[in-house]
Amino acid sequence: MLDRTFTIIWEYRQLFLEGLGFTIVLSLVSIVIALATGVLSALGMLARWRAVRWLVTGLVEFCRNTPILVLVVWVHYALPEITGIKTSAVASSIIALVMQSTGYLAEEYRAGIESIEKGQFEAAKSLGMTYPRLMRRIVLPQAVARMVPGLVNQFVLCFKSTSVVSIIAVPDLMYHANVIVNETFLAMQTYTIVALTYFLIILAISMMVQAASRRVAFLGPNQAILQQSI
Repeated sequence: MLDRTFTIIWEYRQLFLEGLGFTIVLSLVSIVIALATGVLSALGMLARWRAVRWLVTGLVEFCRNTPILVLVVWVHYALPEITGIKTSAVASSIIALVMQSTGYLAEEYRAGIESIEKGQFEAAKSLGMTYPRLMRRIVLPQAVARMVPGLVNQFVLCFKSTSVVSIIAVPDLMYHANVIVNETFLAMQTYTIVALTYFLIILAISMMVQAASRRVAFLGPNQAILQQSI
């Protein structure tokens, strides 16, 4: 078994690397977009207008509670029927991953914002600071510092979720693994390699999360923000 496994790794190393590279890029692009849409969604959930809060909260709950496989298929096959716009498999995957990540990140941001002491809001308002400036200069920097472990965990979830996009022929790691299995009929060895690849990368990211959590806990939110700004 080991001989066959090493043979597959060597002979198909290019396919594995291409699939892994595409998976990482897909995850990074999706999470970067979701970081912005998550902030907007969190602010919408905290808006003064009840209609806006209900609408945004409903969208966030839809994104959070719909399985990623269903989201991918819905975005690629059903959404074009609603909008009249047909997207490529890669674009559909990014949209679905962003939707899922936005749902979770919106809750992370909302919890982070609500964890800020109310006195800071009142002090900023007494100084005549506008709401957008209050969020940009005072609230969001502290909230993000407290959310570092949660943000990295969300990247891990996004990275793992990419494994389902091969169902719409996106050339990620799982898609290339299926190609190799169809050529070699060595499913156990091929999927074991893929499983170990995901495991090692996620283990490395998890260790980074633990290190970041200890650092934030040691510095404290305000000291962490101060150090980042220096």
